[in-house]
Amino acid sequence: MLIRKEGGLVMKLKRIAALLLSATVAAGALAGCGGSGSGSTQSSKTEDTSTGTEDAGTEDTAGTKTADAGEESADTGEAVSEGGTVEFWNDKMANMEQSYLDAIFGEVKNVSGYTIDMVPYPDTASYQTAMQQTIRDEKAPGLFTWWSGPQLQTLVENGLVEDLTPVWDNYIYNEGVSQGVADAFTFDGKVYAAPWSVLYNVVFYNKTVFDQYGLKEPETFDEFLQLCETLKSNGVTPIALKSDSWAGFIWFQALLAAKDVELYKGVCDGSIKYTDERIVEVMEIWKDMLDKDYFSLPIDWSDVRAAFSNGEVAMMLEPHVEFTGMRNDYGMTEGEDIDSFVVPAMDGGKRTIFFEAAPLCVASNSAQKEDALKVLESWYKPEVQNAFHAQSGYTNTSKVDVDSPAVQKILDETADADNYQLVLRFYESTPDKLRDFVLDELMKFQLKNSSVEEMLSTIQAEADATFGN
Repeated sequence: MLIRKEGGLVMKLKRIAALLLSATVAAGALAGCGGSGSGSTQSSKTEDTSTGTEDAGTEDTAGTKTADAGEESADTGEAVSEGGTVEFWNDKMANMEQSYLDAIFGEVKNVSGYTIDMVPYPDTASYQTAMQQTIRDEKAPGLFTWWSGPQLQTLVENGLVEDLTPVWDNYIYNEGVSQGVADAFTFDGKVYAAPWSVLYNVVFYNKTVFDQYGLKEPETFDEFLQLCETLKSNGVTPIALKSDSWAGFIWFQALLAAKDVELYKGVCDGSIKYTDERIVEVMEIWKDMLDKDYFSLPIDWSDVRAAFSNGEVAMMLEPHVEFTGMRNDYGMTEGEDIDSFVVPAMDGGKRTIFFEAAPLCVASNSAQKEDALKVLESWYKPEVQNAFHAQSGYTNTSKVDVDSPAVQKILDETADADNYQLVLRFYESTPDKLRDFVLDELMKFQLKNSSVEEMLSTIQAEADATFGN
């Protein structure tokens, strides 16, 4: 049963499969769902998606009253012409409360004139199956979410998603979405998606613990190591590791980029071997940190958050929306009890902010394609993104109004190209099969069940097979 958030209408999706995508699309898609969760807690509460809402008559499909044709938007003061309806398929919003959806899609209608007919799927597998069956057909949704990296590239190579470069050039960049995010969706010089959500990974620290021991945010990598030593010598575990099977890459990518971001990019695309002496050097630094117990053993995510809140561990490297989670679940106030910094570069150069971004795509074969492109022209307007941020905690543009100086600091860092660089995280940046193999080996390493040499040699053998070296 598939539920539409549309005035209480419950309908079954009974579309006979058109042409299935190639086997590579299916395999790539299904392999990509495991790491989309950040381990952070969304600010929204969950709702049983089998419950529809009352038919609202003149209300839009999200249940929110919107401007009529030619009526002025209360937020922009500009006349908004009545658009059509654009279907939006995703597996991201099935559990969002109806009031949150009303606020977000009502603002889309106010700004663009278009009604969003959202079709949420309760799980990734059913969503991918439905997309595979319809994406080559004119009945494909105008807008849909997907996964970045190889999964998106497969759709691009099969001509199934629109080139959004003109929309970026004329609208999206102007609203404060960074070039680094666009790069994650770029193939052969063209941008094929826009960000549904962007998560910036930073080091959270417990300010109470830092203040207790006279610590401050590190300016250099040596200062970072020194504060780890100070914490450890005072009985505080410096850094938490979580036990999620996909999470082994978090400090792997952070330390590689701290040494040289080109090393990170090289192992992702196969141009640099995992056994390269520079990679070995970085892994020896990590091993030394592990041996000195600067990291906890990998523990359950709920235990990580609890230990961080009570000061048993002082730092964790997580997406920036965890500010919201720690405030809602543990009463920690941004800037007072909790704050963040980005791992310093070992050579004093630019710091690297890793991000994950869920692509928002336009289906090339959809009959709604032109309308969907029009919707995207307004999607990143401040009114829409402010509503999205207020309901989800996500901050996709630098122009979003935030009431947290700690979050604003991160947004300012993402916009500071002189001192920071945005890089797509490892999970989406290397071939799926190799990625999963690397994650297993990294988890063994973090559990101290393999040496640097053993781990890197084992990984490189798999990389040789993947890249045909």
